[in-house]
Amino acid sequence: MNNDQERTRVGERLVIYPRGKKKIYIADFWQNGVHRKVSLKTRNKKIATERAIQVAVELYQGNFHAAPAVVAVSQAATDYVQSLQTDGRARKTTVKYTGVFKIFLEFLIRKRIHHLHQVTASHFDAWRAERRAIRHEKTVYSESVIVKQLFKWAMSRKLIADDPLVGIRLNKPNSEPKAGPSFEQVNAILTAADEPLKVWLFVLAFTGMRVGELQRLRMEDVDFAGNWIHIRSRRGAETKTRNSRKVPLHPRLRPELEKRPGSSQTWFFTAGPSSKFPDGGNWINPKRVNDQFQRLLEKLNLPTGRKSGFVIHSLRHFFETFTVNASLPQRVIDVWLGHHSDKSMAAVYYRLLDDDSQKFMKKVPFELKVSTDLTTYSSASVSIAD
Repeated sequence: MNNDQERTRVGERLVIYPRGKKKIYIADFWQNGVHRKVSLKTRNKKIATERAIQVAVELYQGNFHAAPAVVAVSQAATDYVQSLQTDGRARKTTVKYTGVFKIFLEFLIRKRIHHLHQVTASHFDAWRAERRAIRHEKTVYSESVIVKQLFKWAMSRKLIADDPLVGIRLNKPNSEPKAGPSFEQVNAILTAADEPLKVWLFVLAFTGMRVGELQRLRMEDVDFAGNWIHIRSRRGAETKTRNSRKVPLHPRLRPELEKRPGSSQTWFFTAGPSSKFPDGGNWINPKRVNDQFQRLLEKLNLPTGRKSGFVIHSLRHFFETFTVNASLPQRVIDVWLGHHSDKSMAAVYYRLLDDDSQKFMKKVPFELKVSTDLTTYSSASVSIAD
């Protein structure tokens, strides 16, 4: 307890005095009916008085804002993710953000940093350098953007007085074009694949859909009467863009889907029996689809892997490349793929009519020529590595 001799009045509303073992001066005053004690961060009375005068001026002008309460980084990260969920962000997004924050928090704990106000630009730079040593620069950029968003959100919620990362500009890495398999390679893959992998690859190669969209395909989404395959964004099972679209069934793809017997199951494609689902019927696992695909590529001596070869997403690249080379309008292909990144007015004005969409799909030369011998695509003859 400080005696009256240690208390010094500054102006009409404010008193300063040293407090605690370190005798750090604080300013003691009332603001809008709230009793406040603000550290002046010095043991020097002269400096404390100068800082107290500045506080007094801000009080008089109505510009004084008390420092936010101390908030743990972990709590802020949890609250931010909950805010994203409230805003309707996809579960995949919130799971990714949670993972990034976990990595960032582990780094801060090693630095003995626990609260938002303790984080500095130097900590952020050190974390990025550490991540860059073990991750691709594109991954580091994406993670860095997410961390910056956390502090921007914290600032908007007045959890911190200043955003320590606001002045940091991130250099976005140049996009590296990812090659997809050639038409000859796709035919070799389809020839060598066994069911049910074969039909999954047919759909991915000839519609351009993502494997996650294939996973969530329902029985009613395949419309043989209208010749459509619908890629619908549903609550809890949203597409990447959160928009639905539809792609015409190509004449070469349709027979492969018609071979599938009718079923009362929810999903159009289902995984086999497992310990959890002894009767089968559960939806397929995208990771396992990719694993099966890469094992098949290795069997065919085709380039494999994300760094220097193909993954399951490469079939989407194939679809884009092949249809563009078939001289189809880019806007048509964008609609089929669900791309919305084009900032030209074509993205606003263009509408793909159903009849036109069906006509364009029929022009895509996915069919094998009559003279083509499928045996030429056997694993023994495949050595293409372009």
